[in-house]
Amino acid sequence: MSRCAHTHTAPPAAPRLTLAPWCAIVLLVAGCAPTIAPYSPVAFEKAVDMKVDALRLMEQAEEPAADHERKIAALKRDLDRAWEFAKGRPRNEHSARQWELMRDPDAHLLGGFLARWEKEGALRPVFIFESQRLISLAFDAIIGLESGKLKPSDV
Repeated sequence: MSRCAHTHTAPPAAPRLTLAPWCAIVLLVAGCAPTIAPYSPVAFEKAVDMKVDALRLMEQAEEPAADHERKIAALKRDLDRAWEFAKGRPRNEHSARQWELMRDPDAHLLGGFLARWEKEGALRPVFIFESQRLISLAFDAIIGLESGKLKPSDV
């Protein structure tokens, strides 16, 4: 018998471990992780309080800003604190960006309103009214974003 006549059978293949099921599990778990910070009752309360304070102070803008210097400074400080608080929370970029826009003295929200009031001394009623509407909506967006976040008990 020649050596060529023998048929060789390969040994049975060892079971292969595939990474596909493990990758799917990792992606599933990562996909379930929240992509935004959880609800903060402190952030919610501060946003509501600041909205009320801001709109009330804006009603005074027909008067000289110098007459309300302390209240304007306090409101600016509150804006800075809210922005710093939002910025310091993990996965809270959306809220931090909203506060950044709200406080920006070169924009058209509260920071810009206060800067204009200080620059011009007093503002016209129509401008105040329209600014209040716009700023109120911006606060509502901040408040809505916070209230829409998952509560720790929901996770």
